[in-house]
Amino acid sequence: MMKKEQLFMSHAAHETGAIKLLHSILPTLLLVSMIILSACSNGDSLNFKSADDALTYYQNFLGNVKTMKSSNTSTFCKEAIKWRETSDTVFHYLMKDSVFLKDASCAGRFAAIHDSIRFEFLRLTETWRYSYEDVLKIKEQTSSFHNDKELQEAVNEAQPFFLALDSIPMIDGNKPTILHKYRQLLRETKVNGVNNKKDMLDFIGKEDIIFRSFLSHLYEMDKEPLADITQETESICRNIFLAAKDGKINARDAMVYMSMRTVRRLLQNSTVCITDINQQQMKNKAQGNAYLWMIIQPFISIDQFSIATLTPQERSQFNYVISQLPKSTKFAKTFDIDQRALNYLLPQQLLKMYVLTL
Repeated sequence: MMKKEQLFMSHAAHETGAIKLLHSILPTLLLVSMIILSACSNGDSLNFKSADDALTYYQNFLGNVKTMKSSNTSTFCKEAIKWRETSDTVFHYLMKDSVFLKDASCAGRFAAIHDSIRFEFLRLTETWRYSYEDVLKIKEQTSSFHNDKELQEAVNEAQPFFLALDSIPMIDGNKPTILHKYRQLLRETKVNGVNNKKDMLDFIGKEDIIFRSFLSHLYEMDKEPLADITQETESICRNIFLAAKDGKINARDAMVYMSMRTVRRLLQNSTVCITDINQQQMKNKAQGNAYLWMIIQPFISIDQFSIATLTPQERSQFNYVISQLPKSTKFAKTFDIDQRALNYLLPQQLLKMYVLTL
């Protein structure tokens, strides 16, 4: 049997895996969706005369970042956005002339400058006491999809479907009953397949009821082997994206609905963990650590695309998580860390993790 902390980590990784599937398992699907939804960059707005000219421009940006001795949320966002735009501009120029394919040293130089800039941004995370709210704001404002009108239209179209799920009651049953029904749904979905948008929405809707019911018994799940549920769910997600790749489901619908599904689940999980901590005593240190991991998962697993699909209701949920984490000594005691680490050092580490994805 898996250790308790492994079981909880596996449950939390469940959603991390879904995010990875969403953005990396199917390059073709992602490319199509990025073409449909991606925010505009400044592209080739600069008139570089050569690859060396473009790389020198990128090197100069690195020099400017090195001169920054301090930062705050506003300046961090501003410079991170500037970094993305500069990187895109230089990269597009080099790709246009196929420089990366012709000159390995050029590609290496670009990568070295990019890594050095990332190192400087990691340094900047230590020049300000960033809070959980700061981390969320930075992720929102520096997303490539921030203010993407086409994506927002797609989210607005999907939002009524997810809002309607809130009115559907959970299953009335004990832990064994819920787990049986959860596994039954996954088996039936695997057998029947997800072959169109209707099938996808039917699965998301039924899964939502089961998942909320599952979370109502989360405190009791510390000794349950859940790896099969994780694996089966990831397999179904993979099949949904394969169906989109094959044209059975619109690529934009697959990206948006599945992203919103995963964000919803991550925040539901996080808020239930907070409720449990406020109302119950953790059974042991392993359970407390596992709960902390699940609470902070939205900060880790909600990436640039997914964060742009947040609905106002989910943003409110995120605000609740943010307000609760540093609220009292009980949380620090539960997670076996001191108050300063909970309030400042953990947000700093979350911001560092985000920088490493840029």
